[in-house]
Amino acid sequence: MEISDVVDKISRLVLKWTRIAWAGFLNFVKISFEKRRLRKAQRNLDQRMSRLGAEFYSLHRQGETEFLKSIVIRQHLKIVEEAESQVVAVLDCIDAIRKEYQSKIRAIKAESARG
Repeated sequence: MEISDVVDKISRLVLKWTRIAWAGFLNFVKISFEKRRLRKAQRNLDQRMSRLGAEFYSLHRQGETEFLKSIVIRQHLKIVEEAESQVVAVLDCIDAIRKEYQSKIRAIKAESARG
């Protein structure tokens, strides 16, 4: 093996690990951003659930037994469902980012194995 072959292999290895590190950094940044969005969505869901609970308790204190007939309760239920769907959407986005990262890593490793 000549020196140029060794240098070539080392440079390809360094390039491969640099690309993997860069993909990892970008993945970290994207996931961090989405986790911040997730915390915000979960906080929003908690607030909506709290308001729904307050409405239930208010109707219960008034002696109401048919909660689902109340327009206010149905409106709050719809708001809670929307908040839940926002949380699920962010979780799906995080999952998609992780899958994208794994496919990038596989592609980098496959490309370096060919070269």
